[in-house]
Amino acid sequence: MISNAKMNLGQLLIRQGVLDEDQLAHATSEHKRTGIPLAKILIRLGMVSEDTLTSILGVQMQSTTKMRIGEMLLAQKYITQEQLDQALDEQKKTGKRLGRTLVDLKFMPEERLVEILSKQFEVPYVKLENFALDPEAYTYLPEDLCRTYKVVPLFISKGEDERRVQREALTIAMTDPTNMRVINIVKFKVKMEVDIVMASDADVVKTIDRVFAGHGSTNEESLAELIGESKDGEELETVERGQGNSDEPELTDEEGRAVVKIVTTLIHEAIARHASDIHLEPQETFLKLRYRIDGDLQVMSPIPARLMPQILSRIKLLSKMDIAEKRKPLDGRFTVRYKGSEVDLRVSSFPISLRKRGVCEKIVMRILDPNSGQFPLKDMGFDPRVLKQFIDAINAPNGIVLVTGPTGSGKSTTLYASIREILDSTINISTMEDPVELNIDGVNQGQINNAAGFTFAAGIRALLRQDPDVIMIGEMRDQETSSMAIEAALTGHLVFSTLHTNDAAGAFPRLLEMGLEPFLVSTAIKGVLAQRLVRRICKYCKEPVEISPSLREELHLSPDMQFYHGKGCDKCEGSGYKGRCGIYEFLVPNETVRNLIIKRSSGDVIKRAAMQECDMITLRMDGIQKALDGHTTLEQAVGASAADD
Repeated sequence: MISNAKMNLGQLLIRQGVLDEDQLAHATSEHKRTGIPLAKILIRLGMVSEDTLTSILGVQMQSTTKMRIGEMLLAQKYITQEQLDQALDEQKKTGKRLGRTLVDLKFMPEERLVEILSKQFEVPYVKLENFALDPEAYTYLPEDLCRTYKVVPLFISKGEDERRVQREALTIAMTDPTNMRVINIVKFKVKMEVDIVMASDADVVKTIDRVFAGHGSTNEESLAELIGESKDGEELETVERGQGNSDEPELTDEEGRAVVKIVTTLIHEAIARHASDIHLEPQETFLKLRYRIDGDLQVMSPIPARLMPQILSRIKLLSKMDIAEKRKPLDGRFTVRYKGSEVDLRVSSFPISLRKRGVCEKIVMRILDPNSGQFPLKDMGFDPRVLKQFIDAINAPNGIVLVTGPTGSGKSTTLYASIREILDSTINISTMEDPVELNIDGVNQGQINNAAGFTFAAGIRALLRQDPDVIMIGEMRDQETSSMAIEAALTGHLVFSTLHTNDAAGAFPRLLEMGLEPFLVSTAIKGVLAQRLVRRICKYCKEPVEISPSLREELHLSPDMQFYHGKGCDKCEGSGYKGRCGIYEFLVPNETVRNLIIKRSSGDVIKRAAMQECDMITLRMDGIQKALDGHTTLEQAVGASAADD
């Protein structure tokens, strides 16, 4: 009854990338020659490990004889005759299938039942939690149909049947492969052939939730899931700066309302997950969605291609960007209200070219949550000695304090924390930023606007006439800006700024390369803080880990040093990490270092002198100490301080 709709075990493994066509052909010929089940042949030939097979499929071997379900369970000694008789009596009362009755009576687990049914019907049994679902397949069946009939669309396959006729089929997972009514309903809906695999009832329901309702624990969440998490009628509550809430245009068509809900939900979801960026990247057949969480990009649910233009236009509309302009990069910004607080989103579009679609726009939204990242300096993971030195530097009456590191290393967070540390009603603190990322009450924050002539250099000139005590400059990016910052520092102002260098000592050669005078640099700089962000070990699954002798020898680590890692749990979604922490290197120039700067010595020479004479703790030293303390892994510490070798 189901032979025309069942999915061949070999085809299933090819689809999952476990086998190739040649391997399957060889294994199939051995199966026909010996009569041994294909799964066993694959294991014996070493083509598939038993672990791999059982992670995707159940412990499943094809049966050569057809038996009634009760007889099969008795033969395998999964149930007793007494349990079977009791289940048959219960079945007469409820009308349920015998297998379901046995599970309800707790005489056997559901997974065992599905394995037996799989043998009986010669239909592959699949563990959906380990199965790679095809995003395109979700778009063929609506959520209500999947929930009503308990089916999960897995993937679309194209090829030839036995008669060499082109065949396109949707493979679905269901709990009852004998239910031809459901199979025919799915066929009618998708207008193509349907292949069947089996899965447990609980696995099917859980996967439908993961795909459509947002209750799964994996990172892959579908478009329907994003829609499902939004309440009916909920729209993104945007905040018009200085004018209160904006009236968003009403969208009357169903798809338009869906777009509003999708954009709302993906932004809310990103904020809830503490993502720093949202990436929307057009592909030929779908819109790729990724969140940057704890420094790493995580792939979320793909959005169907048919909604791609509306999604991108909706975001551009919110950002007050020119919707008609798609050929050049644009910038925008908007503010949303989430759980009673306001969150800023900085939006950037970038034209990309696809082979079939032509020019499309990639959009990245930077989330600037004023409620996140506001750590006091004492909670940012500084070594106690470094913290004291840094607080002394930012409380100095004048000079420059630099924070260096690559993009995304937390420089802005450190500068904002420094400003909050010294914030006082008796001093005037002014900033020039591009852009202003977080607003701090009591601080005069200026937004650079090059088109209007408000450059860093022009801003410094204006600020010096504003009677400042402390100036924060977003970045010392050129000679003019740097010269004026040094001049401000030498005339009695305290200046905070950032620079892109690998380590603290490298800041001095970089400034000299800009054309600044060595004696001015050596006099003005009061301290340089280099920093990196490393992933923090999940506290719920942290455990000791062994380090190889070769790595210990390479890093000069003694055998008694104990390091840790996260083995992965539900709290950290299996990654072993949750959140991030900083590693720091703070260089306070002494007389020797200042003399080396005047001599234009290299960063390496300055660094060695700082380590010897200033007892500077390097990035590598601080990273390894944090690994020993169990805050991060040794791999994270070494990777983040690679330039510190």
